[in-house]
Amino acid sequence: MYILRRMSGLTKPTFLFLELFKILEELFRYQMPKDIEEIRKILQPVFDRSNVYLVDLELRGHINSQVLSVYVDTDTGITMDQIAEISREIEGILDLEDAIAGRYRLDVSSPGIDKPLTEKWQFAKNIGRDFRITYTEGDRTTEKSGTLHRVDEDRLYFIRKNEEFSVTFSQLLKAIVTVKL
Repeated sequence: MYILRRMSGLTKPTFLFLELFKILEELFRYQMPKDIEEIRKILQPVFDRSNVYLVDLELRGHINSQVLSVYVDTDTGITMDQIAEISREIEGILDLEDAIAGRYRLDVSSPGIDKPLTEKWQFAKNIGRDFRITYTEGDRTTEKSGTLHRVDEDRLYFIRKNEEFSVTFSQLLKAIVTVKL
């Protein structure tokens, strides 16, 4: 009888507890994280309170080794103090809402020079800077570089070799600020 109650050196209740723990651990490991749009909605009040724009939000990796990258900016540029404050607020909300299953790393930063511009306000603050843009012209894709000199409601105006060319926002596929070295 004693032999039947022992499995791998453990008593039956202990063995069952460990098996249950393994099952729960597996369920937790494969719990689906909240949708990125749901995370965006949860965090939007932080950006509104801080008067910053959410430029992009990326969740990558696997359960227990995920990275949430949050890119924020303002019309005039964002400071390290603002980023630190926003980071603390986001961390508190994510933990309170249990928004990301398992362990994760939170990275909050400005978009950086290599991140493509996506919003009209970003272009307005970069007038006078050089760009590399990709856009559609009919059924073909064109890539050009030029200096942004004007932005209006639906169009960007660039100067290239003393000639102006323009692109509508609907034509624009990618726009990256280039840096002269």
